[in-house]
Amino acid sequence: MSGIRIEGGRMREMKFGRRSLLSAAGMIVAGSVAACSAPQPNRPPQPQPLPRPPMPPVVSHSGPPLVNVETVYSENRGADTSLVIAHPNGLQDTADLPMALFLHGRDAMNPSPIPWGVLDALQPEFDAGNIPPFGLVAVDGGFNSYWNDGSANGDLMSMLLQEVPGWLRERGLAGQDGLPFACGGVSTGGFGALNYAAERNMAGSPLAAVATIAPALPVTWQHMQEKGVFASEQEWIETDPLRRVDELGDVPVGIWIGEFDVFREGTDQLAQLYPNTPVYSVVPGGHEGPVFDSVGVDAVGFLAGGFPAEG
Repeated sequence: MSGIRIEGGRMREMKFGRRSLLSAAGMIVAGSVAACSAPQPNRPPQPQPLPRPPMPPVVSHSGPPLVNVETVYSENRGADTSLVIAHPNGLQDTADLPMALFLHGRDAMNPSPIPWGVLDALQPEFDAGNIPPFGLVAVDGGFNSYWNDGSANGDLMSMLLQEVPGWLRERGLAGQDGLPFACGGVSTGGFGALNYAAERNMAGSPLAAVATIAPALPVTWQHMQEKGVFASEQEWIETDPLRRVDELGDVPVGIWIGEFDVFREGTDQLAQLYPNTPVYSVVPGGHEGPVFDSVGVDAVGFLAGGFPAEG
């Protein structure tokens, strides 16, 4: 995440404000345009830079949530990876703060491991008393991650199940066991979130809620093969969430998808195959950032609906 500093490998707590980032970005773009506009002798005219797409508006009125970023070493990835923790500002105490895991999509940490709309919703929903205090944790699973073991990026599901709880315990979060109480995911992260929920249920520690935003759920091997993730059809079949719905237990699954999303058929099948999908929301748009951001408030509220009673 641009604008977040890491000094000496230690976690720094700081305000997460996109207005300041956008302001700085605007000055940079303005300077670039001015430089391109000046006459350049003996050089052909330079094309003007394309305008940046607008970012979704910041809706928080009392300030943004706090976001911490640091680097941790993952044995299952065999590499350093970024750990991101976000929670509402103004909390008197974060000891044992309940945490929801959030899995990023294909482009990894860029532009953000958690959709802007989800981050923007966390603070005002808390300020309004609509949700109890809880945080979001995200970890870098690399490019084109479907969060499976044996991937090009390492054993990602094992990282989530074995290492994330330890990282949270070390930071005094998520109670004594360090287990996230819920999970969300966007695009390929939605694929991973469903499998994570199945693994947690099979291990006897089921999640309280799963929020999937435009989950990448191909329904044919031809479509899945285009993604370049699984070496064989059989490998995909063994990992396909649509074939594991009986392993989800009865965890509530929320689904948000664009009307013209290329994975719409897969989410239709998920809702048909799995009985506990209390939210299946189809919104205008395709498989794109504005759709992901537009459902942030609903996704945060859905995760909060699974908040553990002891919290």
